[in-house]
Amino acid sequence: MKFINVIKVLLAFLLLNIPKIHAQTLFSVGDKDVSTDEFLYVYGKNKDIGNQIDPKTADEYLDLYVRFKRKVLQSESEGRDTLNSFKMEFNNYYRQLLKPYLTDKEIDKKIIAEAYKRLKLDIRVSHLMLDLPKDPSPSDTLKIFNKIIDLKNRILQGESFEELARSISSDTYSARNGGDLGYFTAFNMVYPFENAAYNAKPGELVGPIRTNYGYHILKVTDKRKSRYKMSAAHILILDSEEIPKEDAQTKINEIYDRLVSGESFKMLARKYSEDKSSISKGGEFPAFGLNQMLPEFEDAVYGLSKDGNFSKPFKSELGWHIVKRIKKYEVPELEKMEAEITAKIRRDERSSISRKSFILRLRERYQLEIFNASFEAIIKGLKKGKKISRYKKPVFSYQGLSDKKYVTQQDFAKEFQDQATRSPEISEYSVLESIIENTLMKEAELRLPYENKEFKYLAQEYREGILVFDLTREKVWDAASKDSMKIKDFFQKNLSNYQWKERRTGAIYNTSSSRVFKRAEGLLKKGVPAEKVLRLLNTKDPLALSINEFSNLEIGNKPSSLNEERFLSVMDSNLKSGLATISDDLGYSIIQVSEVKPQGPKNLSDCRGQVIADLQDSLEADWDDELMRKYPLIMNSSEWNRIKSEL
Repeated sequence: MKFINVIKVLLAFLLLNIPKIHAQTLFSVGDKDVSTDEFLYVYGKNKDIGNQIDPKTADEYLDLYVRFKRKVLQSESEGRDTLNSFKMEFNNYYRQLLKPYLTDKEIDKKIIAEAYKRLKLDIRVSHLMLDLPKDPSPSDTLKIFNKIIDLKNRILQGESFEELARSISSDTYSARNGGDLGYFTAFNMVYPFENAAYNAKPGELVGPIRTNYGYHILKVTDKRKSRYKMSAAHILILDSEEIPKEDAQTKINEIYDRLVSGESFKMLARKYSEDKSSISKGGEFPAFGLNQMLPEFEDAVYGLSKDGNFSKPFKSELGWHIVKRIKKYEVPELEKMEAEITAKIRRDERSSISRKSFILRLRERYQLEIFNASFEAIIKGLKKGKKISRYKKPVFSYQGLSDKKYVTQQDFAKEFQDQATRSPEISEYSVLESIIENTLMKEAELRLPYENKEFKYLAQEYREGILVFDLTREKVWDAASKDSMKIKDFFQKNLSNYQWKERRTGAIYNTSSSRVFKRAEGLLKKGVPAEKVLRLLNTKDPLALSINEFSNLEIGNKPSSLNEERFLSVMDSNLKSGLATISDDLGYSIIQVSEVKPQGPKNLSDCRGQVIADLQDSLEADWDDELMRKYPLIMNSSEWNRIKSEL
């Protein structure tokens, strides 16, 4: 009987300690439950990131997320989420995350459509500007406004826009050019200026336009189809005022003649271009847009009528160029640009249009009620200098998340006095509107995590990401990179993983001339030094023979350039007295190997970066095992099987 009672007690104890898994709980680690909705949100958002490099199955992704959640739990158990440094960092992210959710979606669509339409057009504008002082008073503003009106009238009566811009405009940069700003497109200028320009006809005098910089009069001088973006390649021979080069023009003309005769642009760029950033790609660089390159460069490449065409040599402040058009890009469809345009709008003045419309909706949704009698009473009291402590009635009310809320006369008075200290001429009505706006926006921010599941999980993702990042940096990244003894010990224990392949030191000589190739080969076989070979063969043509030297290149590694590829491609058996040759459609190459080092162990200094990376992986694996024991997984297998087939 006693035995049976003991069993009952033990069973009851065990049942009480079995974690309860709710219907929508997918798994639990420690006391942290993760819902199906949360996992599906994170999986759907992140599943394709890095998928081409290291694709993950649904089970593998689940395992990664379980590990992540354990680290979140560990970070919280250490109180890291209570640190001021964490709170400040997360709050900065949180404020940014809020922005796209606190706007009028219909207005957003219209603003996006307007910006997209403008991106299809480049516009050239001249302007004349009178700047405003910092925090201008109404009288300061009126004074500048009257001046700009006077200037506009003088232009309308026949005075030269360009001459007035040169002599009067506050924008000294454009004033030198008679006010000419060149071409621009949407988002290149502040929104009020952009608006006025795109809504004007060529030749029309527009303004005054008020921006944060001052008052403007502007004149549209041209509109053209957007240049948008272009990908191109170039060959550059440096020749600037700081570093002049006497033979630069001669060299670029010789390269141009060889291009005209049919030689490969890519090969000539690799051999002779002095733009180190693009040599390995045959002179190519990422696609660029309006005003992202030197004016001479942009005009030259956009002046080419077809992909594959190349320009005549031209001079810029850097030196001499020949540019080749690779591909002209048209403005993509709106669906492909919407995310990019939306991000730009968030950083732009036009975002305030959507915000104002959103607040109008909040006034109705939160049942805003203004008590005019109370408002007028506190205004009179403030003007008469009465004590505000006696004013306690509500100025306005609104429906909060759980109950009705009020902003009192005292609340208004304190805010008005604070703003009036900074701007003495501010009106009571503008202060009331700013208080209403800020109050309703704070209420919307408060409600958002409760009313919008997507935002809730996004904010949580950022919060937990910061916690895990800081803890991982301490436990793994810093622990591996800052402990020299730990690095050395790990290296010694895993020495077999850090071995050199066979290495070569030497040079590759390139030429497009069979005659130069034969002469160079003969001289090198006789042991003539590289410097003398180049001097002898490049006397008449400085581009006849080029050289690239290499030190300790590993055979079998992926080459970083065509010359490396050719240098490493030669078999040891093909080398005769350290020399081998290649001749194909790309030209003639002589490979000269001066030293071969056999396979063997690396020194720590040779592979320190890789050792640290491997040590970090090892530390993280050990840490994951430790957390697995500390925070065991309770899996809702039936729920997982239900959703896995849909992933």
